[in-house]
Amino acid sequence: MQQDRFEAPPSSSYRWMILAVATWVQATATLVTYGVGPLAAIWQKQWGLSAAQAGLLVSAVQVGPLLSMLLIGHALDRYGERWLVSLGACMLGMTFFLVSFTTHYLLLLLLLGIVGIWYGTAQPGGSKVILRWFPKKERGLAMGVRQAGIPIGGAIGGTLLPYLSLHFGWPSAVYAQSVLAVAGGLLFLALYREPQVPPKHQRQTNSRFRQKIKAITSNRKMLPILCTGMIMVTLQMVLVGHLMLFFGNEKKTGLVIAGQLLSTALISGMAGRIVLAHISDRWWGGNRESVLHLSIWASVFGVTALIFLPAVPPVWSLFVLSAWLGFFGIGWFSSFLLAVAEQAPPQSEGLMVSYALTLNQVAIILAPALFGWIADLTSYSIAWSLLVLLLLGNGLLLAKKRREDVG
Repeated sequence: MQQDRFEAPPSSSYRWMILAVATWVQATATLVTYGVGPLAAIWQKQWGLSAAQAGLLVSAVQVGPLLSMLLIGHALDRYGERWLVSLGACMLGMTFFLVSFTTHYLLLLLLLGIVGIWYGTAQPGGSKVILRWFPKKERGLAMGVRQAGIPIGGAIGGTLLPYLSLHFGWPSAVYAQSVLAVAGGLLFLALYREPQVPPKHQRQTNSRFRQKIKAITSNRKMLPILCTGMIMVTLQMVLVGHLMLFFGNEKKTGLVIAGQLLSTALISGMAGRIVLAHISDRWWGGNRESVLHLSIWASVFGVTALIFLPAVPPVWSLFVLSAWLGFFGIGWFSSFLLAVAEQAPPQSEGLMVSYALTLNQVAIILAPALFGWIADLTSYSIAWSLLVLLLLGNGLLLAKKRREDVG
């Protein structure tokens, strides 16, 4: 089968060590990019930046992968993961190290954009590591564990960086992020080896970039899955950006409780990324679309519940709802990456994942601001309702694809 073309021997325990290393590389890379948020708050106070200027610093890191991931995915298919993932992590750390020497806003903005470009190696590179080293029956669990590196890196950043900045100055936080990112890249370089590809599975890896992109974009069967990624990541970013504001301001929970509710959603999402992907291994025989279907309809239920909450709902019910939304509205992502990678054309897995992530990145950048604009212009109820309509349409589109596949 196509998705098994890179399998390592099932008895190899080496892949579990590589999973740990790939997870650590993802966590340290995320520590840098997600860490820009806490640092932006510090820079805002010290340099007298406006809220818009501080927010633009965070956006600059998110724009970087949008510019780089397609070319990085193509390079991964041609040259393998070892050097590209290692180089990306090292360059990310070294570029971010330069941030400690600047106090000029525009230069800082430029450097953060370059940091984001190097971050573009982490997701497609790590996803291809899983695809190449793990048999299909274990990929869901492996991908879920690796994806847990993202919230782990974010959690480390939220705890470590303010402490270092307060006690030793913000450059010390930048030093720590840079050193950890470079160390992750060097560790990956030292330990990772490309798996042996049997001759019968070898393909032309020097296909032109445009030829591969044309083959990927003309594959109409992938459209429902790609739409699922964009719409579900829209929900994910809306939850991250607005759930705390919605509970705190609209449901009068106060900021402390609202922050706890957001943390509940994020922790539940981390668990969902492991559990849902593992379920696809054990219960559905590697059918990732079943997990995506479940996540979509569960999210419809959860967002609809937000719309019909009473003005002052019981706090316990908000924690349950936050956990539900996080588990399905954030936990879907590992299964999505596998669905994309396993259905990619031969020797185009890296580019296929990068293409899907590039589309997602557009939604990541636009969704929080657009949702907030709709909520300001109308109300949160209407904004949530429009999101439900998107989810419903996506669920029906994915159901149509499944019927066509069965037929």
